[in-house]
Amino acid sequence: MIPTSCPQHVNAASLRCFEQVRAWLAHEAAAAVGPFIVGIGGPGGGGKSTLARWLRHHLPGSRILSLDDFRLPRQQRPAHGRFGSHPDANDLRRLHQTLADFRQGGSLRQPVFDPVAGTLREDICVPAGRLLLADGEIAAHESVRVQLDRLILVEAHWRTQLTTRLTRDLRETHCTLEKAIDLFLQSNLRDWPRFSRGAREAAHALLYCNSRRTFRLRTLR
Repeated sequence: MIPTSCPQHVNAASLRCFEQVRAWLAHEAAAAVGPFIVGIGGPGGGGKSTLARWLRHHLPGSRILSLDDFRLPRQQRPAHGRFGSHPDANDLRRLHQTLADFRQGGSLRQPVFDPVAGTLREDICVPAGRLLLADGEIAAHESVRVQLDRLILVEAHWRTQLTTRLTRDLRETHCTLEKAIDLFLQSNLRDWPRFSRGAREAAHALLYCNSRRTFRLRTLR
């Protein structure tokens, strides 16, 4: 499950970028008739969750939905979809229904995936809100993009992706170094380009996180 606390170590240039995105989203959501769904997608380790958590604390009435937690238990995944970056490793039917429920103004049941055990824990409740920040790599997949009102794409320097993923996988999920590198190669270098095809053209906002963890806004439309 993605932490929801507001990130504390964001530099001044990144804060200016985030504030531009916040102002834009506030305007877009205010003009919407009903609940507004924004996807925040991008390759693993690129900074999606940093942006989502910051926005959550600066946009009143917003909620975070962790798309990484819609992963199927590892024992239920097909052989061709071992990693969460593959669409078939995710419970897309449940995700689509959850997004539809938010549009109806109801509270949500957020699954909680245990990345160490590879199993699901007890669901948690996400209260109804005005704006949903759907945070996760698969937000950029075409099958999910069609359910979004806006898509924010966060791209990153390969060193940023690799460093973040290795740190997370080694410390939090207790992977071996070999397994962590295998995850990066499959998820970031193979699955991401394949399943996010067309995301750049579909994105309403494009951010880039460089090797110094500074975010820049490249496109806003």
